[in-house]
Formats: sequence, C-alpha cells, structure tokens
Amino acid sequence: MQTLAKEHGPSVSNELPATRTLPVEAFHAWEAFFTRLVFAGLDWGDITLALEGFKPGAPGKVDWRDWHDRWLKLGKDYERSAEEALAEGYHLTARQWLLKAAAAGHFAEFMYFDNAPIKHETRMWVTRVFHRALPYLEYPTERLTVAYEGRSLPAYFMRPTTPGPHPCVILVNGLDSAKEVELFVFAQAFLARGMAVMLFDGPGQGELIGVEPLRPDFENVVGEVLHSLRGNARIDPSRIGIFGVSYGGYLASRAAAFHARDIKACINLAGTFDLENYLSINPRVRTDFRFVFQQKDDNEMNRLARERLHLHDAPALTVPLLCIHGEQDNVFPIAACQRFKEWARGGFELISYPRERHVSTNYFADFIPRFGDWMARKLG
Repeated sequence: MQTLAKEHGPSVSNELPATRTLPVEAFHAWEAFFTRLVFAGLDWGDITLALEGFKPGAPGKVDWRDWHDRWLKLGKDYERSAEEALAEGYHLTARQWLLKAAAAGHFAEFMYFDNAPIKHETRMWVTRVFHRALPYLEYPTERLTVAYEGRSLPAYFMRPTTPGPHPCVILVNGLDSAKEVELFVFAQAFLARGMAVMLFDGPGQGELIGVEPLRPDFENVVGEVLHSLRGNARIDPSRIGIFGVSYGGYLASRAAAFHARDIKACINLAGTFDLENYLSINPRVRTDFRFVFQQKDDNEMNRLARERLHLHDAPALTVPLLCIHGEQDNVFPIAACQRFKEWARGGFELISYPRERHVSTNYFADFIPRFGDWMARKLG
C-alpha cells in the first residue's frame, strides 16, 4: 500500500505540534474575515493551514506581506493539486481545487497595498487560475471584453443550461472583491434561478485595481456594459437587473438611477448613499479607498468623496431597490443606507440584521436565497 503525505500551507519547522491550532490573538484579529473566506470556497482547515503561527501585530502594524505570502502559498499548493487531478482526468476535483486556489490568491492580495507590483502580479495569477477552471464550471462561461474609452474591460458572461433568451443580472465589485471569487459565488444564486449574469471589472476594479483609478461617473462604465449586452441573443434585453456588494452596492444603485430604461431592478448589498463618514472609517478601509481612487492622502480622498461620491445630485431611482444591511456596520452605517428610502421612488425594500457588521457575513445563507428570489420576481 502506498501512503501519500502532502504538506500544504506555510513552511514550518520540523518540530510540528501534535495538532494544528490558530493562535487566539490571530483569531480575534481576523475573525471578521473568516465568514467571507468560507463563503468564497475556503474552509476552516484552509484558514488554520495558512495562518498557523501568524502574528497579527499591533493595530496598524500588521505584516500584510506575511499574510500575502501565506495565502498565496496555499493557493499555489491547490493549483498543483489541480494539475495532478487534470492529468488523471478528474475534472470535477480539478475545478474544486482551482476555485480554491483562486480564492486563496485573491485573499492573499485583497488587503495588501504596500507593494503595488506584487499585488497586481498576484491578482493576475488569480485570473489565470480561474481561467483554467472555465471548461469545467457548472454553467457555460465565456470570456468577453467590454469596450470603454478605447480600451477593453475584462468580463465573463455566464448563462443557465436551459434554453434562452434569459433575463440577465450585471454584478458589480466592491473596492476589494474579485469577479472570479465573490462575484462568481453571488452569481450562482441568479444562475440557479434561470438568470444569466455578466461579471466585469471596471477601471480601478479587479484586474485593473491600482492600474487606473475607479471612476466617480461609474454609470458611464455600466452604460458600455449594457451596450455590449444588447447584441447578445441569449438574453432578453427588456429584463436586465443589477447587483452590487459593499461599495459596489453604491455603484450599482448609481448606475440603475442613470439607466432606468435598461435596468429593471437593483440589489444593494451593504452599499452606502454617500461617504459623509469617510474620515471615521477604519484606517485599512481608508487605505483601500485611496489605493482604488489613486488619491495621495485622506484629505484629498475626503474632498473627492464629498464632491463626487454620493447620490445627492443623482436622478431619483425609479426602479425597485432591495437593500441588505447590518445595523452595526461601521464602514457604511445603517443611517447612510436609510437615506435610500426617500431617493428610491420605484419601491424600496430593506433586509436588516440588528447585530451584524459590514455585509452581514454571518447571514449569507439567509439573504442570498432571498435576493435571488427577489430578482427573479422583478425580472419576471
């Protein structure tokens, strides 16, 4: 009998403990991320493998390069396992491991801003790994590009296996999410209910984060996505919805207001109405904002936020809006979410969770089916 022993995770000394454990201080430092990691397809074993012995450090002193290297190593271990599975013809297993690899790589770089070239290199590796999984995904998936101001924005079009034309949902990234990871998982709820989906990276998002700034006039980006969908015979252009997560919820709501003739319903998951609280947001999220919008300091970013990153001067929304929000959200407070109520004149619904923080991650299993059903009803 052959015995196989494979070591995943960061390199450790030869003196291994009897069992793997996550340091208590690391658990308390990172527990807010754990449900997001599991949602994306990782599990507790992956967390333990990646973070064993990791020292979170004092506030503001986290070694994000160490975090990056640990998660990227785990991702590359999964990629190698997937290559072995593909060589033996195990496509389902390879798909599972390639998606895990992409998720691990994404979380390696998602909060790493100290070295932009390394962050970008890892982000592009995530894309390449995901592309290797495309032939084995459950739903037909096409790589597309969207023309925008003389350049091409990367995108995926996914559709149900049933005959079309289908309604279609456009999914919009937050500041630090990936179309290959979080948006891909959210998309499954729409696909399972007979809707096609369009995942894309606008300027300053996903593959383009750090390459160019996110656009305050993001409705123009979505306008080009809508234009690209009009010639797609597999969708019904009269039944298009939009979904956004975190800051993408704001972007989706903004786009729906400017394109109410083309977009029939909008889901805003943990997005904000404005950024009046920018200077009180935690430092790491402010770093994320500055990196994405390519602003040199908080004063410059706050000025941009107050002048342009709000819906106070946008057209009133005339299509149905579903907001989902945690009442303890300290990134985009519930008060900012409630400002949607008067602005959304096409109908406003709110799912709120009294004890939840940003994105209400403990309730993924509750609200994802709800928003999938809601969008299916609105798009008929």
